[in-house]
Amino acid sequence: MLHKKTKHYFFSAISNIVSAIILISIVIATYLIAYHRISYLAKLRSLSLVEAYDKQTERLATSFSIVDFFTNKSKTHLIVYNYGFREIGISKVLVDNSTASFLILNPITGNEVRAMEKGLYEVIIFGVPSTRLVLILDNGVVYEVNV
Repeated sequence: MLHKKTKHYFFSAISNIVSAIILISIVIATYLIAYHRISYLAKLRSLSLVEAYDKQTERLATSFSIVDFFTNKSKTHLIVYNYGFREIGISKVLVDNSTASFLILNPITGNEVRAMEKGLYEVIIFGVPSTRLVLILDNGVVYEVNV
């Protein structure tokens, strides 16, 4: 009879140890999943903040203002000031939804340039818009001028 009780206590102890190990493993697994999820969300948030900062910096680096806008016969003249610290190139100009030819001139030297550095430039567009003028920059930024 003593042998049966010892056997019972032995299996009961093993059962309790197995239950404790399972419970500890569940707690550790929950902790690891929560830690991984929190670190992932924190990393995602920091990446989105960095990405937003990069986009804001890119926008500031490629911003410019149209200082003056006038037409002369069949040409439209834009006087543009580039505030950015990077060169900006114009890839396409749309005059009333159709593509138009254009020149970018340095007003000081009068020479044609491909890209605008920081400073004042004249953009001559061969066409006169009746409703709108769209400038598409090399980096994909779109500027629209409503007439």
